[in-house]
Amino acid sequence: MVELRLPADRDLLFLARMVAEGLAGTGGFSLDELADLRLAVEEAVSVIALRADDGAEVECVFRRNSRITVTMATSSSAMLPPGPDEVGWHILRALTDSVATWTEPGPDPHGWRLCLEFTKEPRTGGP
Repeated sequence: MVELRLPADRDLLFLARMVAEGLAGTGGFSLDELADLRLAVEEAVSVIALRADDGAEVECVFRRNSRITVTMATSSSAMLPPGPDEVGWHILRALTDSVATWTEPGPDPHGWRLCLEFTKEPRTGGP
């Protein structure tokens, strides 16, 4: 497991992409699957960062076992996480094996914690 905290700035998403790529690089992922994972991480950071409050951080947790699971969260005064009515959601669905979003009460009584999680599994036995 690797945890990364970065300012909610889309210009810094390359840091999250590098961590995901590093973990997946030794996990049996093909080059195409690595490209999909990089794009999924970029999209996830982007949609979370867009909803983040000013000065908020994006927390990223990367877990690798037989697959990569990426969980991201930020504090936000917007209650709605990304969802199926957005282009970003459809991009994540196309690039990953599963995607989920949810909202939790935040540490601030007027704020929320927006969460997004996806998984990507390496394909075996195929080209």
